[in-house]
Amino acid sequence: MLYNYLNNIWRSTIFRLGLLFMALFSISFLVLGWFVHWQTLSFMEQELRSAIDQELTRAREFYDAYGVERFIGEIEEEVARDPTSFYMFLDSQCDVIAGDRNRLDTNWSTQELCEQAKLNEGWLLFELTIPRGFRAEIPEWDDDVYARLGSLSENHSLIFGRMGGNIDSARQVMEDALIWGLGAMIALAILSSYLMAGSVGNRLEKLNRASLDIRLGNLSQRMPQSRSNDEFDSLAGNLNDMLDQIQSLMVGVRSVSDSIAHDLRTPLTRLRNQLEQLYKSSHADIGPMVEKSIDEADRMLSTFNAILRIAEIEAGNRRMDHGEVNIVEVLKDVTDLYEPLAAEKNVILKCHAGDCSAVVGDRDLMFQAVSNLVDNAIKYTPQEGNVDLSLEENVKSVRLLVSDSGPGIPENEREKVFDRFYRLDEHRDSIGNGLGLSLVNAVARSHHTQVLLESNDPGLRVVWNLKRC
Repeated sequence: MLYNYLNNIWRSTIFRLGLLFMALFSISFLVLGWFVHWQTLSFMEQELRSAIDQELTRAREFYDAYGVERFIGEIEEEVARDPTSFYMFLDSQCDVIAGDRNRLDTNWSTQELCEQAKLNEGWLLFELTIPRGFRAEIPEWDDDVYARLGSLSENHSLIFGRMGGNIDSARQVMEDALIWGLGAMIALAILSSYLMAGSVGNRLEKLNRASLDIRLGNLSQRMPQSRSNDEFDSLAGNLNDMLDQIQSLMVGVRSVSDSIAHDLRTPLTRLRNQLEQLYKSSHADIGPMVEKSIDEADRMLSTFNAILRIAEIEAGNRRMDHGEVNIVEVLKDVTDLYEPLAAEKNVILKCHAGDCSAVVGDRDLMFQAVSNLVDNAIKYTPQEGNVDLSLEENVKSVRLLVSDSGPGIPENEREKVFDRFYRLDEHRDSIGNGLGLSLVNAVARSHHTQVLLESNDPGLRVVWNLKRC
């Protein structure tokens, strides 16, 4: 159980990213800490060396001013007074005349110190012992001494040094701070990674559970969102929008299937009955029955052809011949085509299209779309009604309007009538397949334009906003 839990934590991308950033920050912390450590110790050592040089200069001036005897007395006083400093007055053979004879580590001789100093520009680093009486007063000092050999005259020289306790203490403090700081940072990074992995993991788990529920068939399920409005909420919102669209498409598919079954059942039933009557009838009745059967077959073929045209346009498989289109001519051609049908139904069809700029589009598709709009308008306009075609031009577009004086479409149904096979209940028994406005909408979308339905009070007004050349 514990192994599985730890394994799940380790497999978390957030946790591993947290550890990666921890490693990067740890390396950066160590590099920066080492740089500060080196700079600080270098500065402190430089200050100590500068103080030693100043003391040697002062000693040389005292030696020149007061002579050897007075200088020896001064050295002895300094040795007795300050155990953290080191004084050794030497002759030309590096033998000790005065100073810290007994505090020098037994591993070193004065001659060795002099030889070592010549190799390092006079600088020395060695160990001393602190007198018993002073150790309790200066516990922070260690035995390391930074010293320098300085010449006083041809016969005398002086080794002066100071214990580097401050430098060693600072080194120890900074090293301890680096170790503890690094440890605390690693602990906090692991804890933060664990908490982030848990928090993000919980949100991802909710998304995964919702996804599984949707995959099992519950299309009404949606991705959970919080109030933080962060990246996860943005992702969940986009997924929910996508699921809404998928659900709408699924509903549309079911609706289309139901509509196809309903709309084709009637003509197929009529066709079957006519063929049955043809089978039983005499030769004299064959002609009219065959003609009716052909009409029914033509209507079904027209339905399937409309479906294929819509699918072809929406899929972009049809080659679009975009160019300048004289929309006035298109409206006049459609009017000429449908005037006989309008006259047969006693509907007044008028075209109010004067001079107008050309529009961008495919002329054949535009002609087909306008024809469908006029056909629908004539079909649903009562006798002695009016169907008007007109154009309105502005700076960027041309508005094509097809208005009728029919029953119109309720406002809550205007979006639905663009769906394939959708028909208002009161018109379901009339001739038609419910694909006219679907085709118009497909053509408009292929031209990156929009078709709007408005009330003509009474009747319906269709507005198609076309792009001017």
